[in-house]
Amino acid sequence: MRKLSAGALCSALSLGLAIPAFAADPVAPVALDRDKIAGIGLMAIPPDSFKDILESGELHMRVATLFTGKELRVEIFESTPAKTNHRKRPTDGDEFVYVLSGKLILTEINGTRHEYRPGDSLVLPVGYTGTWEMQGNYREIAVVIQKGR
Repeated sequence: MRKLSAGALCSALSLGLAIPAFAADPVAPVALDRDKIAGIGLMAIPPDSFKDILESGELHMRVATLFTGKELRVEIFESTPAKTNHRKRPTDGDEFVYVLSGKLILTEINGTRHEYRPGDSLVLPVGYTGTWEMQGNYREIAVVIQKGR
């Protein structure tokens, strides 16, 4: 970014010259939307979008994308109580999950069960094929890395 010295700025102003506009830094921090994190303004996902993996419950989901970069995506996800089986639809990227509300139970194919409550976090590697059981008013922040997208 080109900078004008104080003297050059004063000269430009006294002569009535136009002062060039400076572009904002193209690489800047991105604040995540507090309302969306609180569950306000999320978009409903059609219930039949995941009917192929639904095992139990009624899957009513809402989501909002908070950030999309070259390889990173940050989303808020919310669901009513339901259980999904990801054998047919494994995770497509490494995923960091921070549980905001409700309870999440992940069960691996071998039967190992993991429970997560508000304030808990986990990393789910690409290719996870176990079950997701969401209890209560489940809401999470998910940070997904998808190489090559």
